[in-house]
Amino acid sequence: MGDIKILIAEDSKVISNMLNNVLSNHYRIDVVCIVNNGIDAYKSIISMKPDFVVMNIDLPLMGAMELLKLLKKDDIKVNILIMSSLAQNKDLYSRALGLGALYIIYKPLNISNDFIEDNILGRILKITKTDPSIRRDFDYNSNILNAYNNKESFKEHKKSDICKFDENIRIMPFNQKEVATALSKSFRKDFKAPLLIAIGISTGGPRALRIMLPSIPKDFPIPILISQHIPKEFSSSLISSLQDICKIKIKEAAVDDEILPSIVYISPGDKNMGVYMDSTGKLRIKFYPDPDKKFIYTPCVDYLFTTIDEVVKDRAIAIIMTGMGNDGTLGMSKLYNNNNLTIAQDKASSTVFGMPRSVIENNVAHLVLSLYDIAEFLIQYLRGKL
Repeated sequence: MGDIKILIAEDSKVISNMLNNVLSNHYRIDVVCIVNNGIDAYKSIISMKPDFVVMNIDLPLMGAMELLKLLKKDDIKVNILIMSSLAQNKDLYSRALGLGALYIIYKPLNISNDFIEDNILGRILKITKTDPSIRRDFDYNSNILNAYNNKESFKEHKKSDICKFDENIRIMPFNQKEVATALSKSFRKDFKAPLLIAIGISTGGPRALRIMLPSIPKDFPIPILISQHIPKEFSSSLISSLQDICKIKIKEAAVDDEILPSIVYISPGDKNMGVYMDSTGKLRIKFYPDPDKKFIYTPCVDYLFTTIDEVVKDRAIAIIMTGMGNDGTLGMSKLYNNNNLTIAQDKASSTVFGMPRSVIENNVAHLVLSLYDIAEFLIQYLRGKL
């Protein structure tokens, strides 16, 4: 067992395996834990007291900057090396250092073992050698440790209106007051029990889906259909990366697929996904090839929403999330007018506020929710409707 304990927080299985293989191969290194999201990283830091954390900046559930703020607030000291594929940014670097990070390591598109040895392993060994204070018994707050061992106390300590931990259902930061307000507002309207959820999303979508979908439970009672503006060559990798971190099944939609509960169907990047009902009354997937380029965007959100309006009528939930332009506004208008529940992501949590802004300004969104509140709202709303 090495004398330097390291925690790896990385949602890519390929990169986390590479980090583990390189780091654990050194006689001084003991990789004590590998996690794929920020919430588990936080809990593991508390329970395992690693000397170093090697962390991707854009983790699901809680990103590196949010984690640093939480650790600083709780006075938990740990040496964190943040890996980022973003372009070098002085403001980001200074903010991360101000929150307690040791370094931001800018990783190349194709990370290699040599890069890990030189920039991560080498840096850890150098820090440990040149700064004896790095290798120490950290002063972890005993109250937080006790709270971690007592689940109810831990929830109370973290204030449940900010962050909830429920390993059996979901782990997701959300605002209980905002969710409660949205539930009250939606239950006052006469919406029928939904048969499916449809999501339209574009720029910033992969990150948003990696934050939201991991909190959807495995046995979610209805299907979710997603039209994400994305090139064909990237849609399969998006689905694979989501399945790595989600409990619910993530599937690339295929023609004539029966649309079943507890499955997320993501449209292929080169197809416009819609729905139809077969002769036996089963909902299925169809695609519109669009050879004449009728639609500006592919996959087209308006096409998905419009076919749902034609087939499902008043038994759907439609959500417009981060993205550029106004794709989805026309289709959501139809769903809104036919008494389907419609939701827009708010400006503060959107990478680009184009698509949500359009549906809000056209007054066809019943609710405006933060990215961090959408999953919890859906879970609680369906409990009250189904």
